[in-house]
Amino acid sequence: MTSTSTATDPILRQGDSGAAVIKLQQLLNAKGINIAVDGDFGNATRAAVVQFQKQSGIATDGIVGPQTWQALRRDDNAPIQLTDAAIYYEPSKYFYQKEAFEWLQSQISRSDLEEFARRWRNLR
Repeated sequence: MTSTSTATDPILRQGDSGAAVIKLQQLLNAKGINIAVDGDFGNATRAAVVQFQKQSGIATDGIVGPQTWQALRRDDNAPIQLTDAAIYYEPSKYFYQKEAFEWLQSQISRSDLEEFARRWRNLR
């Protein structure tokens, strides 16, 4: 199951406050990043967001946008979806991602890869 951000998820950054920041802080705590739940997006919350973004393999800008909300809501016990892997694929930043994709590709038969390529290119 892939979780997504919702239309009501605001973009949050340092200096923001309120209920959305409380929700962010609660989600960070649920992901094992201990932070005070005070509703203020200060230095500590920004540092926690950056830490979470690094751990999740997404852009580490300290701003909570759709990708960060999605990662915060993702079930870590659920298998990763290939679409998630493609969205967050940045091998120049995360060398291990290339190795993981190469391993996956080695596990798929040539005929299955060719069929995938045919469908990906919408060749009938």
